[in-house]
Amino acid sequence: MKAVVYQKPYEITLQNVPDPEIKDSREMIVRVTTTCICGSDLHLLHGLYPHMPGGTLIGHEFMGIVEETGKNVKKWQKGDRVLVPFPIACGECEMCQAKLWTHCIRSNDKGEIGAAFGHGESYGGYAGGQAEYVRVPYADVSPIRIPDSLSDEQVIFLTDILPTAYWITDVCGVKPGDTVAVFGCGPVGLLAQRCAGFKGAERVIAVDQIPYRLDYAKRINSGVETINFQELDPGEVIQEMTKGRGANVVIDAVGLEAEPTNPLVAATVYAKRMGAPPLPGLRPEDNPPVASVSAINWEVEAIRHGGTLGLAGAYGAKAHSFPIGDIFAKGITIKGGQALVQTYLKELLGYIQKGKLRADDIITHRLSLNDAMDGYRKFGRREDNCVKVILHPNH
Repeated sequence: MKAVVYQKPYEITLQNVPDPEIKDSREMIVRVTTTCICGSDLHLLHGLYPHMPGGTLIGHEFMGIVEETGKNVKKWQKGDRVLVPFPIACGECEMCQAKLWTHCIRSNDKGEIGAAFGHGESYGGYAGGQAEYVRVPYADVSPIRIPDSLSDEQVIFLTDILPTAYWITDVCGVKPGDTVAVFGCGPVGLLAQRCAGFKGAERVIAVDQIPYRLDYAKRINSGVETINFQELDPGEVIQEMTKGRGANVVIDAVGLEAEPTNPLVAATVYAKRMGAPPLPGLRPEDNPPVASVSAINWEVEAIRHGGTLGLAGAYGAKAHSFPIGDIFAKGITIKGGQALVQTYLKELLGYIQKGKLRADDIITHRLSLNDAMDGYRKFGRREDNCVKVILHPNH
């Protein structure tokens, strides 16, 4: 079969690899019909996740048709249409029983976190979904059946980014009347803005540096206000917009590869908050902790006393100079981690079926799996106004 394969930092290839085989009686093989490129795939590509050996099949957002089942799989049979969430959970351990799916004890004996598709050895070493076929462990636990009345595009983001966006607004307690600031207008940020509005937020403020993404946020999320952090200090501006009170909830939808500011703004940020000189001219992947903490400092400044900071963006590296003093002084609550996707699947599928919530309008590029390298280039370099790429294998 064809699959996207990680070789080393900044190098992935499309290769012919052996088809997956069932290794346990509780597994199934899924023939992929739609898969996606996620921001965390870029983190992997840039070498920011540990223990990513060359030859790893990547990708964790996928759905398809059941091709084969193990003898102890009860829920599925060949031909069923399924969507597979990215966390791999056994359904039986104490973490799964507590619905902490991303902390499953049994699915990953190689790291300190639960298992996930296509994330390397630290996440269990499972092959990813940017491929024609995928082996799905614990098949009766996490995958859900998708009705024929819904297209792949309508539901594919239930694999990760829609539950992630909804979960972070849920655990942060977004409620009617709130002011919510979302840092990042990538796929998760756009959907977090939407979910905040869905939960009744009175004001939703989007922060980014890329004009086309800020425009996209305003176009698909009605009423969203925007701030370009290359032009203005978002922490100060949000305080001004809220008459000095700050946002009830601030959501970080950026993660460890937050873009650094331009030198002038960076100098101001570092001098005022970090006491460290700016490092202009470096790619974000060259120094992600500095860029990330710059964003977090803004976020903390933007929050009101007693407010909540939600970390939805992926952090796979240590971040230094974390503003713990400001967090303590303002009594800020921090929520975050890998989203508990399985908890929200049925609820969100119901909203999609009823037309109450959608996510497919963030798709800007639809490509064949054969063109995955082009998709990575467009997404990673933000070419052609790219927001979200989906891939279709040619079986």
